[in-house]
Amino acid sequence: MRRWLKRVTPKRQVLENKWFLRPFARILTEQCCWTFNRHSVARAFAMGLFIAFVPPTPLLPLHFVLCAIFGVTLRLNLPILFATVFVSNPLTWVPQVAASIWVGAKLLGLDLAPLIHVFRHHPFGAQMHQLWGPLLLGALVLGAIAAALGYASAQCLWRARVMYLLRRRRLQSACKSGAFD
Repeated sequence: MRRWLKRVTPKRQVLENKWFLRPFARILTEQCCWTFNRHSVARAFAMGLFIAFVPPTPLLPLHFVLCAIFGVTLRLNLPILFATVFVSNPLTWVPQVAASIWVGAKLLGLDLAPLIHVFRHHPFGAQMHQLWGPLLLGALVLGAIAAALGYASAQCLWRARVMYLLRRRRLQSACKSGAFD
């Protein structure tokens, strides 16, 4: 996975030469933003999952703006951060927003049945102001849960992969030394 990620991510030198990235070249070319180790990947994966639960906006690519801001200020692994945000895509927006509204309404103690009835008989945009509170609270809670689970799973998967490679290396060295002859 690490080799594949290094192969598909753009090189820092290529980014330095892009005219539209020159003002940010010093920040974007910092070593910590491109290092693939357990901690940097897990932190970027968690933050990417958190940002993915931000409600989508049609006009502004808010997810990418947040990735750039948080990635640079917190010195996160930028390729992992930007790749993880694609968990939120047009196919997942409807279930994600519905789950966020439902969780937010449950936490706020709101009953969604009257709102659903109103939405059936009135334009959706006219009543949207009633859903912003539950939507934002639910997105915050679900994003925090996804980030915590993502961080823990990234740490565990990285450790499991290292243990697997270590066992395989030990087995290969034992076979080469003739321990199993």
